[in-house]
Amino acid sequence: MKDIFPTEGASVIVSDDMCDMNGHMNVRFYQTIPMDYDGNFYNSLVGENYIAKGFSFFTAEQNIRYLKECLKGEKLTPRFRMLNVNKKLYHYVCAICKESDEVAALVETVEIHIDMSIRKSAEISDEIFETMVKMQKEHESSGDYPFETKLKIK
Repeated sequence: MKDIFPTEGASVIVSDDMCDMNGHMNVRFYQTIPMDYDGNFYNSLVGENYIAKGFSFFTAEQNIRYLKECLKGEKLTPRFRMLNVNKKLYHYVCAICKESDEVAALVETVEIHIDMSIRKSAEISDEIFETMVKMQKEHESSGDYPFETKLKIK
């Protein structure tokens, strides 16, 4: 999976408080792992303190596909791949991977660029857009994406 999802985040061990009454990781953590353990995926695109510069990204759409159960004590690592980008949106997927390299879940997300002074969508700066396009091309060069995507941007 390292080739398919080239950007690695920080690993997390499924703790007791992450588990629900069924004895496996609660669904809410599938959404928070890509954000809390992203290993600077986001900062590598926009730099630190992007919001202080008056801009941010909001989640426009998200799809989570659960593929394998995650149990207490298992080590999970989020891995990222940029799928597409345009001047206002970027589309990426986070694979939550087990130590065995199996994909436990796919968290597919579309983010929209926001001018925080007016809280509306705005074009991404040329510099950040070029960084995102470069990442997309690097990720594409690591091989075809083998999963069906549920979301799209033009």
